Amino acid sequence: MSRQLPSIELLQAFLTVAKTGNFGKAGEQLNLSQSAVSRQVAQLEARLDSRLFERHTRKIVLTPEGQSLVPVAEQVIGLLSDASQMLATVGRSVSLRAHPTMAARWLIPRLTAFYRKHPQVTVSVDTVYHRFPDFAFESIDAMIAYGTATWPDFEALELWEEALIPVCSPALLAGSTPEEVLKTARLVDASMDRLDWRRWDEYYPDSTGPDNAHLTFDTLESAIVAVKCGQGIALVDAVLTRDELLTGQLIRVHAGSIVTGGRYTLVYPKRVKRSSGFCEFLEWLEQEVGDSGSACQMAVSGEV
Repeated sequence: MSRQLPSIELLQAFLTVAKTGNFGKAGEQLNLSQSAVSRQVAQLEARLDSRLFERHTRKIVLTPEGQSLVPVAEQVIGLLSDASQMLATVGRSVSLRAHPTMAARWLIPRLTAFYRKHPQVTVSVDTVYHRFPDFAFESIDAMIAYGTATWPDFEALELWEEALIPVCSPALLAGSTPEEVLKTARLVDASMDRLDWRRWDEYYPDSTGPDNAHLTFDTLESAIVAVKCGQGIALVDAVLTRDELLTGQLIRVHAGSIVTGGRYTLVYPKRVKRSSGFCEFLEWLEQEVGDSGSACQMAVSGEV
């Protein structure tokens, strides 16, 4: 018949008595009565069929068997403690998929503040944004999606609705007026279909000239870089370019804006919400959303 192993509580009681040399002091450390500690040690001795302490009137002394058990008990409790800490950190990582421009301009810079608040949680980001993840088979916890879609089968947190505003570099504006620049400068497109500037002309007819040249890119980031280099005017997301607007690297050339209906939304399966790392990330992200919403409102009202 196999011998039943002693419980962790019995080993803890034994080690505490061995270190303090006193049942009363051990009880204080373990938040137990002296008699309860004594009973636990007695149970351990019975389980091991060995006497672990010599009990004298004024002191308790380890027997040779007790001395042999001390390093073993310390190792067992240490391993269990390490395992407990390891299990506590399982799930304290977050894997995201996001649009590359949004990730580089908005999410990743803000993660510095997140790590200060939650140093034990790590966030990894991939930018394969054109493919929605299969959460059942891919190691992706959530996606920050862009577009007009709704997500009835998932949990979703809307971050902000896109508002586009026309901007250029200070160098392009030098010696001219915003109205003149809009009439003559290249119009920089962030998509190959040039849809944004067509929308702009519908909302604000005659604000651009009849013969503006176009400079076309396939990403918003490329368009922003071109504009900062003085190559033209682009319609940009007011949230994603907030820093350049506040520091004067980009200048708004018209009070108008276009709310496209496109939204940045955190999409995730319901089961992920229970993981500890994602819980912290979601709570932090919800707080960040308020700031971005305010920035978007400022853009729409012409305050940026």
